[in-house]
Amino acid sequence: MAGAAREVPTCLLLGAAGGGKSLLARRLRQLSAQEGPAELGKPPATLPTVGTNLTDLQLPRRVTVRELGGCMGPIWPSYYGECSALLVSSSCIHLLSILSAESLAAVPMLVLFNKIDMPCYMSLTEMKSLFRMQDIVSCATQPIMMLETSARDGIGLADVLQWLRATLGDAR
Repeated sequence: MAGAAREVPTCLLLGAAGGGKSLLARRLRQLSAQEGPAELGKPPATLPTVGTNLTDLQLPRRVTVRELGGCMGPIWPSYYGECSALLVSSSCIHLLSILSAESLAAVPMLVLFNKIDMPCYMSLTEMKSLFRMQDIVSCATQPIMMLETSARDGIGLADVLQWLRATLGDAR
């Protein structure tokens, strides 16, 4: 697995501009720092990421989440080599591009269907159908899991942390 030898594993957070990546990273940091059920409170204001943001999580092992701004899509591949896991909140084209990267062939991926708090959101079943996720998963070389989330409301974020703990939390 790429990046497995690193002392502090890096999880890339990739997705289209405006997909809620910055808020997601902040909320995950907030939840990982708390014991037991967390009250997230009002979502903080965020700005579109131009460049990269680093967020450390305690799972209890320290993991660094590197959020890459959506506008950085053309240079995402330069970050793949240091990646131990992926969080993807993305369009289907981005997803297929990421999945076909040779350096990510064995990197576990969590596909996030974020912003389920929006009035017009599609269900996980509808999104899986729209993205043809069954076909994508059956052809992919890496393990893929999918979750619905709302970084704004905190829905599904405990499941994201659980996936990160199971994927990166133990020292190897």
